[in-house]
Amino acid sequence: MRKNEPKKIKVCYIDPVSSAELLPDLAAYFSTFKSDDCHLELINLRAGLPWDNLEYHSFEALVSADLVKAVYWASAQGFDAVIIGCFYDLCLHECREVAGDMIVIAPCQASLQVASNISNRTSIIIGQNKWRHKIESNVRHYGQHHLVGSLVSCHKSVNNYLNDKESSLKALLDASKYAVENDYAESIILGCSANLGMHKTLQNTLGIAVIDPALAALSLAQSMARTKSLGWGTSHKTSLEAPWQQEPDAMKYFSAARDSIGERLVVE
Repeated sequence: MRKNEPKKIKVCYIDPVSSAELLPDLAAYFSTFKSDDCHLELINLRAGLPWDNLEYHSFEALVSADLVKAVYWASAQGFDAVIIGCFYDLCLHECREVAGDMIVIAPCQASLQVASNISNRTSIIIGQNKWRHKIESNVRHYGQHHLVGSLVSCHKSVNNYLNDKESSLKALLDASKYAVENDYAESIILGCSANLGMHKTLQNTLGIAVIDPALAALSLAQSMARTKSLGWGTSHKTSLEAPWQQEPDAMKYFSAARDSIGERLVVE
């Protein structure tokens, strides 16, 4: 490294499903948005877990232990920030507990932070009403219920988003127009990390900001990774106390690289 060359930041994006087929599309998408000083690595979880979605709470339960272990692995690998690639913000608090000083970012929370800086009222476009309870609970927990005017369903599944992009885009546009016209949304949040690239067409049509949660998470992860130089890493006091501050229990997490992680892909 040259004397005045800034240190590269390291960010890890965890896709908490077992489908490695999704990683190349993510890599191509992120390559045009990540900063030059960012080393970005994508991983998915091991085979045998839910393939392409976490729409169901039982699916969340199946991946939770592997996700927490993968976050612990990322911290041990020296990443500055890690992104949990699901709008449910799965295991966010559990992951922060084992993250060391690494920053843990989740798409819903990141999107709400972006929306709060550019609008007074936003609407979240969810795929199915099945998702409503989980996302509403997260919004309340983050203290952002005053910001979110509505959750509008476009009646599409994650599988639809991945495999039927044309009809999914139309459904997202119809739901977004409804939110703008009836719920007075000043910005739109797409409530799924599988909506890659759709925000561009939507915001060009609507004339307001449409927030892609994956990009919101990447943007915040890069920003927060840089602030680590100020000593702003994840706290481990009180509610975020790590288990090995009480006893040498880290061994429970050491098997991550062997047992929990599937494919790895570096974004160039």
